[in-house]
Amino acid sequence: MQSPNLLRAALAPTGRFGRATPETQNAATQLAQDVDKNNQFVALLNAFRRSGGLARAQEVAGRFQLYGGREVCPLEGWITKREVICIEWQGRRWLPLFQFNPVGLSLRAGLPAVLAELVGVYDDWQLASWFAQPNPWLGDCAAADILAVSAPQVLEAARAVRFEDVG
Repeated sequence: MQSPNLLRAALAPTGRFGRATPETQNAATQLAQDVDKNNQFVALLNAFRRSGGLARAQEVAGRFQLYGGREVCPLEGWITKREVICIEWQGRRWLPLFQFNPVGLSLRAGLPAVLAELVGVYDDWQLASWFAQPNPWLGDCAAADILAVSAPQVLEAARAVRFEDVG
């Protein structure tokens, strides 16, 4: 939800001679960035629905204790080391659930190798988008949708991207 003050500033009258004031310009820029980030989040939410959806980090950590039977949750370490995809939106961390095996919540086979190829190329949001979007290297399927059944193919697609960006 947009801050009322931010929205008010973006819609405020312009300064003298019809020019936007720096405060109005900054507020409008911030509002546009917030709208863009919200749209990106909704797109990811829709794209990951087929492969398990998105969940808040707190919820995933709770699932570790409930389903994984683990006293110590490895999630924080995985997030810090970028061994899982984690995006921040509206002050909360969100994780695509395709990354985890449903039983025991271990990482999906192949995910660490794929992420190792991509974390130096993409930021967290770009990384999430790469897994969510149709990929020509994967027959126009999203990597998130086929990682569980064809991890080597997803790894090759990730390598292709890394070498394209380097070259």
